Amino acid sequence: MINMLEHIRRIAFWTFDYLKGTPIRKNYKEIKYILENPKSAKTKEIRDARLSNLLTHSTNTCNFYKKYKGYKSLNEFPVINKNVVLDNYEDFKSSKFNTNKLHKASSSGSTGIPFSIFHNETKKNRNTADTIYFAKAAGYNVGEKLIYLKLWGNNHAESKLKLFLKNIMTHDIMNSSDHDIASLISKIKKIKSSKAILGYPSFFNQLCNYLDINNVNSKGLYVKSIISFAESLNDYEREKMELYFNSKVYERYSNRENGILAQQTINYNQKYKLNWASYFFEILEIDSNTHVKSGKLGRIVITDLFNHAMPLIRYDTGDMAIYEEEKDSMPSLSKIFGRRADLIYGTNGEIISPFIFYRVLSYSKAKQFQFIQTNKTEYKFVLNGKKEDTNENEVVNYFKKYLGNDSTISFNYVSEIPVLSSGKRKEVRNDYMLKKSKN
Repeated sequence: MINMLEHIRRIAFWTFDYLKGTPIRKNYKEIKYILENPKSAKTKEIRDARLSNLLTHSTNTCNFYKKYKGYKSLNEFPVINKNVVLDNYEDFKSSKFNTNKLHKASSSGSTGIPFSIFHNETKKNRNTADTIYFAKAAGYNVGEKLIYLKLWGNNHAESKLKLFLKNIMTHDIMNSSDHDIASLISKIKKIKSSKAILGYPSFFNQLCNYLDINNVNSKGLYVKSIISFAESLNDYEREKMELYFNSKVYERYSNRENGILAQQTINYNQKYKLNWASYFFEILEIDSNTHVKSGKLGRIVITDLFNHAMPLIRYDTGDMAIYEEEKDSMPSLSKIFGRRADLIYGTNGEIISPFIFYRVLSYSKAKQFQFIQTNKTEYKFVLNGKKEDTNENEVVNYFKKYLGNDSTISFNYVSEIPVLSSGKRKEVRNDYMLKKSKN
C-alpha cells in the first residue's frame, strides 16, 4: 500500500508535467545525457549552443551587458560578484521579461548581504530537473518520503498540502532540544516506506551527538539516501550518519541564486560532480582571472546557462575549491572550502584547510565549536562545553603546527553557539579578513 502511494505520487508528478508539455522531462533527459556523455560531440554542440544563446540574449536585452555586444569569447565578459549585481540591479534584468511574472529566488543573507535573483519559467523548470537528476544520482526517487531538515520558519514554510503531495516530512533545525530530537527519531522510525534525508550537516552533528550520548537503538532509522547541503560536512557527521542510518552521505553544493552546482553521487563519491549541463564553470586564481591548474585551489566562477530573466555571466560565487581535470570526463572538484571570507590564514599568510579545525573535538568533550581568526597571528576557539573538559595545551600544540609557532590561540566557553538567520552554523570564521575588506 505504501509503495503504491509512492508510485501514485510519481505518476501524478510526471502526468502533470506531461499536461504542461513535458518541460521537466525534456530538461531531465538533456541533463542526464550531457552528464553521462560528457565528451560526446552532441554534448559539446548542446552546451556551445546554450552558452551562445545566453550571451547573445544578454548583450541584446540587458543594459549591463550591452557594451559587450559583438563579443568573440566568454573571456571578454567581466567577472562579477554579488556586490556588482546589487550595485547595478536593474541593469541585470532582461527587457524581454515582465518581473511580475518571474520567480524570485532569495538567499538568507547569511554572508551579511541579502540577495534576490529573478528566474524565468525555463530556469525554474531546469532547476527542478537538476534536483530530480542529482537526487536520483544519490539514490532518491520522486515520490519517496523525504525527511527535510532545515530552517522552516515563516519565511521558509510550505503549505501542508504541498508537503503532502511532495511526500516531505519537515523538521525545523531550530528545534534541537533533546525532546525535539527524540521526537524526530521516533517519527523517522515510524516511516515504513522508502525514505531519504536532506539537511544541514550542523544539525546532523546534533542528531548524531544525541544518538551517541543516549545509546539509541538505530533499528528502524535506515534510509535509502542522505544528502547534506549548505555547509561543509566533517568526518564525524559523515561517519555517524552512515552508521546510524545505514546509508552513504553525499554532499551537495548549491546556492539560492543559481541552483545545484555540484554534488557527490553514487558513482562519484570521492569528488564533486559539476553540473556542466546547466552551468559553465571556471575555477580562477584567487588574485587574478587566470584559470588554475589541476590540483590547485581557486575561486568558483559560474555562468548560469538558463536564467535569461536576470543573467549571471562569470559570476563569482565567493566560494573556493580544488579543481581536478578528468581524463575521460569533464573537470570536477575534489574539495570545496566555502567562502573566501571564511578562509583561515596562517601567520605566514598561507591558506589553512578549514577541515583541520574539527580535530579540536579530539582534545575536547565540547558539543560544538567555532574557530575564529581575530588578527593576523591571533585565533580563538569558541567551545560549547566546559574548560575542564578541554586539554588546552594539546590543542595549542597541535594547531600551532598549522597556524605558525608565533600564533596565539585563546579559548572561550559558551552554553550555545548561535546559528545565522539562515539556520546555518558557521564553524570557521575570519573576522580579521572581514575587517580588512571593509577598510
